[in-house]
Amino acid sequence: MKNNPKLFLAISFLPLFCADLSAAPILPTQANPNAQLNSGIRNDADFDWSATNMLNNKNYFESDSNFFNGRGVVFDENNHGFLNAKKFVIDTNKHGKSRKTGFEIRGAGAKGYGAFGAAQSYNLGSNDTFTGIGGETGNGSEKFEIFGGSTGAAMNVSIQFRTKSDAESHGSHSHEHSDDTIIGHSPLVGNVMRLHGMGIQAATADGRVKTNPFALEASYTQEDFDATYSLSELEELINGCLFLGWLNPALDGDPTSISDSDRWVHAVQGNYDNMPDNPNRHDEHGVIGNAVIGSLQDYIDGTTTSIEGLTKAAGEIRVGDHGGDPISNTVWAIIDHNSDFAVVPEPSTYALVVGVFSLAFVAFKRRK
Repeated sequence: MKNNPKLFLAISFLPLFCADLSAAPILPTQANPNAQLNSGIRNDADFDWSATNMLNNKNYFESDSNFFNGRGVVFDENNHGFLNAKKFVIDTNKHGKSRKTGFEIRGAGAKGYGAFGAAQSYNLGSNDTFTGIGGETGNGSEKFEIFGGSTGAAMNVSIQFRTKSDAESHGSHSHEHSDDTIIGHSPLVGNVMRLHGMGIQAATADGRVKTNPFALEASYTQEDFDATYSLSELEELINGCLFLGWLNPALDGDPTSISDSDRWVHAVQGNYDNMPDNPNRHDEHGVIGNAVIGSLQDYIDGTTTSIEGLTKAAGEIRVGDHGGDPISNTVWAIIDHNSDFAVVPEPSTYALVVGVFSLAFVAFKRRK
């Protein structure tokens, strides 16, 4: 039993990463990678993966100077207005929906990244909400659940599951990303959920499908987490090394399939809105902002965001916020895309390569 107090905090870092990043030439078309032109609302792809990808120009992605540097960013309205473009209020009415059970959890084998079991669906009307959609895998307390707003249109939302593959499991990880596995040094904790059908437009050229904003919360079992040999959940969250992950299938230049050159990154790195002109969608350490430590409900009820210096109203969610609760074994993210999702940690071998960190905001909440 965990006896540490419940925390609700946002972490601000001195330069702290879970792995080393190298420097290389700057983005040719942008003299200052942190100078942004967009309003923060986007409906199309912002990068041509067919022209530049991990197979034909890997060196390009090994330079973080080519991308917006968002880890530990301190909000400045003049420079970071795009981070505050989209906020939302969740409609808590489930309209009778509940999490689905009895899923076929398809075994992924060695590298069966697309080997999902049969789907279960929600047929939603135009006046329905996304809140209440979710699935329980049957693996102890493991589950995924959605909280969102009105559908605005009739939709058929489907959920499928597969196991993590051998190539996504502890023992297949390495210190650096390679073309041999999609996990790099971050094996998955448990099963993988595929979520489809919430789109408000056709897929963009990079394979993503934009949705209305929603909160996705994933619960994992303590046994599965312990099997990754990571640091404690709190330490992992503080260091940005335990998160809700998204499998980006576009890194190899082909978003229609998944290969070993694709990668698991933060779920919020797949977002359309509240994103810069040149987002990092290829390396989990390029996530914008820091984890909010606390439950999803604590986050919704509060005013803290993942961005230091940027607040929200109680009851709102801000696209791009992310966090987790080490007591309830949950991670969550505020996202606007449909994809494959899983819980991703970082084994203790790599979790604290460098490290000094400071707490920018701390409010202790003890379990009642």
